[in-house]
Amino acid sequence: MNQIKMGEFICNLRKEKGLTQKQIGDMLGITDNSISKWERGINAPDIYYLAPLSEIFNVSIKELLNGERNNKRKEKKEENRNKVLEIKNLSKKFGNKNILNNISLSIYEGDIVGLIGPNGAGKTTLIKTILGLLNKNSGSIEICNINLEKNFEEALSNVGCIIEKPDLYEKLTGTKNLKITSIINNINDKEYIDKVIKMVKLNTRINDKVKKYSLGMKQRLALANALIKKPKLLILDEPTNGLDPLGIKELRNIIKDVNKNMRISILISSHILSEIENISDKIIIIDNGYVIEELDIDDIKYLNISLEEEFLDKTSGSKSQIGGNVNEEDN
Repeated sequence: MNQIKMGEFICNLRKEKGLTQKQIGDMLGITDNSISKWERGINAPDIYYLAPLSEIFNVSIKELLNGERNNKRKEKKEENRNKVLEIKNLSKKFGNKNILNNISLSIYEGDIVGLIGPNGAGKTTLIKTILGLLNKNSGSIEICNINLEKNFEEALSNVGCIIEKPDLYEKLTGTKNLKITSIINNINDKEYIDKVIKMVKLNTRINDKVKKYSLGMKQRLALANALIKKPKLLILDEPTNGLDPLGIKELRNIIKDVNKNMRISILISSHILSEIENISDKIIIIDNGYVIEELDIDDIKYLNISLEEEFLDKTSGSKSQIGGNVNEEDN
């Protein structure tokens, strides 16, 4: 049995029984540091070394390895929530290069999902394909149970987004920018628009021309633009790029408020791992066009896993494991 399975066994056992790494280590007569390494597949012995733990807790190794109890817990968590995004077996090529490879993932109502991966992993291609800006080669995309290919406009009516540098009318005021967006989307709800302006903290500057805004203010106006159409899903591609620490913190808090108070699901990509860890409920690691791993933020915190170490470990090995092609320009 390989070291990865050993790590899965320990992780599942600790979740199931609410044990610390030290408690497991004491039972086996080893240090908690060794348990931590085993969970990450480092220097782990054969899994049947843990057979005494299986007997102590009357939990079969097979059951824990298959994650049956954890799967049931996950299903219970999601059973009362609607899917706002479902991707099945999505693939995308540029010429002969495979950029996205058989990707499947789901985002549920109220989720904040962080999308991370190295440069060239396929993150931006994935986002642009979800938004219909790029055509897929195979697979399906459903937004709020509406097939993107069959009902393009209806599906995208549920999505707001900021992709790369936000497009704003710099010579117009923030108010007029939002007015244009509301007209395009047939939104005539002044109370809602005022609520959005207040939520992005631009109420004192909304009547200034955008060219006078700082980068952080422009990003917040772009976020307000994305919210005007009352989306169910908000997609943000590198929203904190170029912002100073104060601007990053301010935007992070706004995004959390939007998710909590407006019940909008969010898919956010970033290279800043600490920000993704601070804001997300679930994290998806993509590399070389494949989904390498999905992590619940609760598990990361509970198991005291370093997202940075997990990211570097998974992405450094994925190219040799998969051996696919990468589009170097895609981030």
